[in-house]
Amino acid sequence: IFWAGILSVPKGQWEASRSTGLTFVGTLGSIVLPQAVRLTVPPITNRTVAITKNTALGMVIGVPEILNQATTAQSFSANATPLMMGALAYIVLFIPVVALGRFLETRFAWRRS
Repeated sequence: IFWAGILSVPKGQWEASRSTGLTFVGTLGSIVLPQAVRLTVPPITNRTVAITKNTALGMVIGVPEILNQATTAQSFSANATPLMMGALAYIVLFIPVVALGRFLETRFAWRRS
């Protein structure tokens, strides 16, 4: 993902920074990487959510398993509380990851002068 972000920085940015006398490391650190980070935050957030779903915790408390157990418990008791608890489990698992991603997106957003 980071490599794609670096490659997506226009070639003109590289050439302009080199023409001002910046070294390769200076160009990378001052010009290219800040732009690449801004471009890669949304895909990294999406990938983090996908990885979280597939980790050991996500597999032990799997998405289909939560819904299956909640539906089974609801059918035995005729009470919607298990379904609400299943929804709460989703919120507890994924809202912090999405909130962090949103914070990073606003932190690294393009600003107009």
